[in-house]
Order: sequence, then structure tokens, then C-alpha cells
Amino acid sequence: MRSGEEKSGRWTGIALVLPLLLFLTAMLLYPLMRLSALALHRGLHVDAPMLHALRNSIILSLGVATVSILLCLTPAWALARWPWRLKVALRSALTVPLMFSGVIVGFLTILMLGRVGLIPTLLASLIGIPAGSGAAYGAVGLVVAYLYFEIPRATLALESAFRDIDIEYEAAASTLGARPWSRIRRVILPLTRSAIASTFLLTFSVSLGSYGVALMLSRRFTILPVEIYTAYTGLLDDQRASTMSLMLVAVALMAASLTPLVNRRRV
Repeated sequence: MRSGEEKSGRWTGIALVLPLLLFLTAMLLYPLMRLSALALHRGLHVDAPMLHALRNSIILSLGVATVSILLCLTPAWALARWPWRLKVALRSALTVPLMFSGVIVGFLTILMLGRVGLIPTLLASLIGIPAGSGAAYGAVGLVVAYLYFEIPRATLALESAFRDIDIEYEAAASTLGARPWSRIRRVILPLTRSAIASTFLLTFSVSLGSYGVALMLSRRFTILPVEIYTAYTGLLDDQRASTMSLMLVAVALMAASLTPLVNRRRV
């Protein structure tokens, strides 16, 4: 009787999930097949500008993911340990950047670091030199804009990992004489190592494919998503755009393939 109920429940679960699986499979397989056909139509050709844009995208994403993890550890810990009212206020503040589109974030960065942005204007009034004027349109502007919406994402992702740590571990370490930094280094970070690695991969993947921010700010620092847009809409070169899209997909799939391994270690 129980075996029949288990089989019935299993098939019910499959039936409920099947439409989503079919949709995701169709949205993944057909576009990849189409991109491959376009890229290979006249022979796959990868030139130096493509590789340069890909390298910039990877370096930018790695840098943003690293800085995001370093800066989000403290607020993530605060969300996991602070009283309820303070936690709600901090979470609300972190949620706001996630609501903005990339175009809005890019425009906000221009208002801060553009040629007549707030920071260059203030520096010009203080030291007589508009230091940082136009920084929004280079690598600095892209990093700042990406961090604006990646730090909240990483913080909220790590909050649950910190919340799962039994507070008795910290109490035991404190009783044994461990100082706060020692408790963080020898207790907290080892227990959340896999969660931190998983969050790093998530942040890297999102930054790699981010498009709206780069479209607004990428002037002196080219990255692959903008090059794909330019090739497809400006040059009307389907093959070039498809080749670069496959390069971007390959890197993203490599990062995604590492996530199950990290989560398996966490379990």
C-alpha cells in the first residue's frame, strides 16, 4: 500500500515539474543549436578583439565577485545575528538595488562619477582638481556599478548560511579563550566555506552576463556582452555575435558546473 502511494506521489511530482523542465530545455537547447549553426556557418572564427573582450569580462566578473564577498561578510553576519527590527531595516535597504534595472544603475553611476558627477565636483571644490571625472565610463565605473547590485545579492545569499551556524559553536570557542577574529577564522569561515564559494560563483555568473550597466558605461573598457550587442545590432553580423555568445555561454556553463560540486561538499 505504501509502495503504491510512493509511486503515485513520485509520478505526481514528475507531472508537476515536467512543464517547467520542458520549457527550460526548449529555451536552452534550441537557442544553443541555433547559435552553433550560425557560428559555424562559414567556419568558426575567433579573433583577438573577441578574446580581449572575453578576458575583460572574466577579469571584471572575478574582481566584482571577490570584492562583493569580502564586503558582504559583515552585513550578512549582522542580518543573521541582529535583533528583528534592525534586521528588517537592513534587509530593506539591501533589497532596493536589486529592484533597479542595469540601465538605472548605470545612470546613477554617471551621476556620481561622470564628467560633472557629484564626486568630481566635490573634489574640484576641495582640492581644485576634478579627480575621477569621467571614471564612470571605464573599468572603475563598471566595478562600482556592478558592486552596487552584487553586494546586496551576495549578502542576502550568505545570510541563511550564517543563520544556520549553531551559536553554541561560537560560545564554546569564546569559553576556550578565542578572540572574535580567531572565532571568525577558525569556526565561522570553515563552517560557511562552501556557501561562500557558491555565492562567489553566483555573483561571478551574474556579473559575466550583465548587460544594461555595461551598455550605459562601457566606453573605454569593452566587455563581451556589449560586443555581442554591437555586432548584432550595429554591424548586423549574426555569425560574429553568435560566436561571442557561445564563448560567453561556455564560461557561464563552466561556472555553473562547479556549483553542484560546491553544494555537495557543503552537504
